[in-house]
Amino acid sequence: MLIYNLLCIGIDMINIGICGLGTVGQSSLEHIVKFKDEIRSNVSANFRISHVADLDIESKNLNGLDVITTNNAMDLAKNPDISIIIELIGGTTVAYEVVSESIKNKKHVITANKALIAEHGDKIFKLAKEANIFFGFEASVAGAIPIIKALTHNMLNEKIFSIFGIINGTCNYILDQMATKNLDFKTALAEAQSLGYAEADPSFDIGGNDAAHKISILASLIYKIPLPYKKTYIEGIESISSMDIKYSDELGYTIKHIGVTKENNDLVECRVHPMLVPKDNILSQVHNVMNAVLVSGERFGSSMFYGHGAGGDATASAVIANLVEAINFDQNIDRTNLKISESIGTKNKKIKEIDDIENSFYIKIHAKDVTGVMAEITNILAKENINIEAVTQHEPNESGSLIPIVMITDSVLGSSINKAIKKIKCLDNVKGEINSIRVLKLHG
Repeated sequence: MLIYNLLCIGIDMINIGICGLGTVGQSSLEHIVKFKDEIRSNVSANFRISHVADLDIESKNLNGLDVITTNNAMDLAKNPDISIIIELIGGTTVAYEVVSESIKNKKHVITANKALIAEHGDKIFKLAKEANIFFGFEASVAGAIPIIKALTHNMLNEKIFSIFGIINGTCNYILDQMATKNLDFKTALAEAQSLGYAEADPSFDIGGNDAAHKISILASLIYKIPLPYKKTYIEGIESISSMDIKYSDELGYTIKHIGVTKENNDLVECRVHPMLVPKDNILSQVHNVMNAVLVSGERFGSSMFYGHGAGGDATASAVIANLVEAINFDQNIDRTNLKISESIGTKNKKIKEIDDIENSFYIKIHAKDVTGVMAEITNILAKENINIEAVTQHEPNESGSLIPIVMITDSVLGSSINKAIKKIKCLDNVKGEINSIRVLKLHG
């Protein structure tokens, strides 16, 4: 059983309130109790978990922990005895009310809520700056990977060129299983759900929204722009077929769901979508539910951060890292966190439209097995100034009437590839949907 002694030696006592006891909340609570002595050795004041809130608090097992409980998180936000609020409710409605009220009441706040930051971060950072409080959100991106700390502290004075990241474990698991076990999308998704790697309603993950929240947070941090979530290009993995996986493999690529942010001439790219990743690229070796963030900078070159991106224990470790910072901030030991709140949104750079971004593309076309069809397709591509790097023709499909034609193009504007695909669809000898997937080329 977890036993927490509220009697600590010393005058100063920092009371902590935890809001939300789901998977992450429960793990955070247990880890703070279990590793209390280790945490205490890294902070400058005594602390305790004094209050816990959950909508269904009566059903929660607190393992004998001596705390004040409530089913109303706003009670904690308004309680003058609490110094630090750990918000693990999720969502953007109640969570925002609790966080904003806590900040207004001069409480330090820690959250793992990526949706909250991506959609309301600009307002929250402003409140945090005005209130002169610590606002920690390490756990909101990539779980146990300390990417927020690295970007805002270790790389603070570095010019960051780009970030390419596998930042959704559900997508990575599904695509990985499709590649390694030759599963179709539905089967791989069902397996992920059975193992707890995907929600009963997986649309937020497989549709790309979860990754979009995360990449918009990273873009805002490194380029000092307002949170760009509403302008982020979002594409999920629902349209990826087992044939796309197979053909990509034959061409020397692995399909991954990638979050991208880059800056060039004060134009910032912020996008999430599937990409063909060359097999000799380190991101292609990220398997199962693991996350990885590849950061490229002016002086250090490239660095990759790798680890568990989700789950109770992984996220709790990031929450505890922020807790140490929050206590030391409260005691005026380290107040560098304020620089984050002060810098977000100070630069007003434009988000680049997806059609204005250049990429190489994988294109899969189903055409009749007749003479001249390739000439028709390549003629359209040539008129749009699209060069072909590689092309393969495969065996006819099950009906025997159509052949899959797969191409890798040279780097081209998204608008040009869309125009070409629209024209190719109109050809009499081309049938069905044409699938296009961007190709990762880090030098371009």
